[in-house]
Amino acid sequence: MHAEPLTAQAFRPFGQVIGLDDVRIELRADEEFHLDIISYDRKPIRASVLNRHHNATQALVALDAKPTVIIVAPPEVDFSSADHLDTLRAFVCDGSLGINLGLRTHVLENDNEVAHLERDLGVVVDVAL
Repeated sequence: MHAEPLTAQAFRPFGQVIGLDDVRIELRADEEFHLDIISYDRKPIRASVLNRHHNATQALVALDAKPTVIIVAPPEVDFSSADHLDTLRAFVCDGSLGINLGLRTHVLENDNEVAHLERDLGVVVDVAL
């Protein structure tokens, strides 16, 4: 899979681009907005597990203008069959923008539902830059 540039139009099925779109943060009932700062070490971009949020959006913004890559899939797929792999998209953010993931969008983060690509479909997705 090849990563594509992050644009508002290309990312629209998965959420909004922070810095380009109007962003709507959706929270679970009676929850407060909070900001977690996390960091990742550079490593090969591979996906064997995807997760998704059912009840709250998730905003991701790189600090220090560092480029990032995110792998996403649309809400309507559940990875119950290999043809769902064709819906995967990878986006490169140059560090000047962020993203707000829409509800039920699959991502490489920890949340409620997990799609085990390697275990269930025998596939690990590599992203080329």
